[in-house]
Amino acid sequence: MKKRFFSLVLVLFSLSVIAQTNDPVIMKVNGKDIKKSEFEYFYYKYNSEDVVDKITLDEYIKLFRNLKLRVAAAEEQRLDTTVSFVAELADYRSQLAQSYSKELAINESLVKREYDRTKDLVEISHILVAFPNTENSAFKTFPADTAATYKKASQLRNRLLKGEDFEKLAAELSDDAGSKKGDRPGYLGWYSGMGLAPALEDIAFTTPAGKIGTLARTGFGYHIIKVLNKKENPGQVNAAHILIECPEGADSIQVEKASKTVYGIYDNLIRGEDFAKLAKANSNDPGTSPQGGDLGWFNPVNMIPEFQKVLVDLKNPGDISIPFKTKFGYHIVKLLNTKPVESFEEKKDEIESKLLSGGYFVALHQQDIDKLKAENGFVKKEAAYKKLSVAAHTIYPTDSLFYDIFKQDTEVLFQVGSESFSIAGFTLFLEKNTRSAYTLSTELLADKLGMYEVRAIQETIDKSLESNYPDFKNLMQEYHDGILMFDISNREIWEKASLDTIGLENYFEKNRHLFAWDEPYFKGYVVWVKDAKIKKEMLKEIAKMQEDEAVAYLYENYKVGKVSYVNAEKGLFKKGDNAFVDEQAFKSGKAENPVGYQDFFLLGKVITAPESYKDVRGLVVTSYQDYLEEEWQKKLNDQYPVEINREVLNTIK
Repeated sequence: MKKRFFSLVLVLFSLSVIAQTNDPVIMKVNGKDIKKSEFEYFYYKYNSEDVVDKITLDEYIKLFRNLKLRVAAAEEQRLDTTVSFVAELADYRSQLAQSYSKELAINESLVKREYDRTKDLVEISHILVAFPNTENSAFKTFPADTAATYKKASQLRNRLLKGEDFEKLAAELSDDAGSKKGDRPGYLGWYSGMGLAPALEDIAFTTPAGKIGTLARTGFGYHIIKVLNKKENPGQVNAAHILIECPEGADSIQVEKASKTVYGIYDNLIRGEDFAKLAKANSNDPGTSPQGGDLGWFNPVNMIPEFQKVLVDLKNPGDISIPFKTKFGYHIVKLLNTKPVESFEEKKDEIESKLLSGGYFVALHQQDIDKLKAENGFVKKEAAYKKLSVAAHTIYPTDSLFYDIFKQDTEVLFQVGSESFSIAGFTLFLEKNTRSAYTLSTELLADKLGMYEVRAIQETIDKSLESNYPDFKNLMQEYHDGILMFDISNREIWEKASLDTIGLENYFEKNRHLFAWDEPYFKGYVVWVKDAKIKKEMLKEIAKMQEDEAVAYLYENYKVGKVSYVNAEKGLFKKGDNAFVDEQAFKSGKAENPVGYQDFFLLGKVITAPESYKDVRGLVVTSYQDYLEEEWQKKLNDQYPVEINREVLNTIK
């Protein structure tokens, strides 16, 4: 998946930036200044041309004043310090900042160079002279380690240039045990662009066929590359194979048996028998034999060298190879189809991702990074960089000793404008970001320093968004105030109104006239019974019970196993809401019993006005909220002083 690296290079898209040099105070709320720019931003936002219900300036100043009073109350209750508030505001800021940013530009020439290499194939052998400390994957190399290795590799390369046999020296002296095996010591096979480590690739693709390249350094050591051949990359292939197992170390009897079997199959193929049928019947590859040996689409260079060579030599769909041996056994390969190398646009994202993971972050973005540094006053402190570099010659940068030495070092490493970034800050970054494509200590250090420089510039720009962009500042203020207003309103009004049962009851009793009905309601249950014959018995048994108690009794006592003989619906019904209530309570119409039920009856009564707030709870809660809000707003007006600068207010048009 493609990884994107963003910088906070600000997009100059805001044409409504208000000059900050002349931004008078328009209002004071609880001693806190509110600038004209903030008020003006919201006023114009909610009175733009596409707003239907525009309001006057005086109406808006009242709404704005009430908002700020609620924010003041929320801040006094420290709601702006809660974990949830801080996290939500930070998340919003992070998302908003992205709209003020752009991607670092990619060095297209570097990507294009890599793409052009994917269109070619290069066949290579190598001899590895390994660094110390590469055993057991301990890839930690210091500059001093490279000197002796480089000298040894140079001497070996000079012997090759004087004519000594490459394969003979590879078999005797290469530290790559894997490539020393087989009948071609040192042979690596065919590769296209992005198939090799960058250092090896550069040598392989810039050295003519038949020549020895300059020394290439990787995390393993120094490599002497011999370019055997070059050709155009045919692209991806779809091939099938038949495998007759013959593992490494097999005795002569096993080898002879496998060889006889595979050549027998080959003879059948030459006589015209179907490849897929023979693969299903004979191949020892359980992953492909059910599909007739089909390996799917792949690039030949991703296969082992023996497979590569055969595939590269097959030219036309339908061609079949002669049997050949690998470490897995004997194979016969059939070329099913080919397709050319993908276009640059198709490969671009993959190449960029590969380069980024290969340590090319700075190189890919160098032009924009240099621009960022120039625009943001980046100043490098050479002495501090040298201190780190000197240490990296003897202490590996990802070792705990390196962290211990520098994690308290406050010496300035570089500055971005007025912001200083210390060695200690870099050490903390390094400790959390240890992965690198580099294994040489000084290269790893330089790679991480480059990443840290970009991160520091990003952080500095991010911090300055509010001061540089009024739109950003106002959006953040709007979200800040919105969260606080919601939280404090929920605490003081909405939640309180929903949970305060005593308050709801008292409010209802004092304001019954607000909840009067224009028509009667039935309050109670509609009860359906499966057997009409037992209806009278039921009514007799529950005659002296309250409705809730009666329904519970019927459910408990009239059932067989888990099957109940009754079903009930509770509610407050006016005429037209329920056909059964209409029939029996309001004497209107005739209801049809649900499937499986023979009769019904009502438990309850018809009332002309609500008996308690519960009968009209939704209306009472809403009205009670309005009442609480009005009372709370009066309290806020008395509690917090507000000063409005009418002279400044009158300048808003």
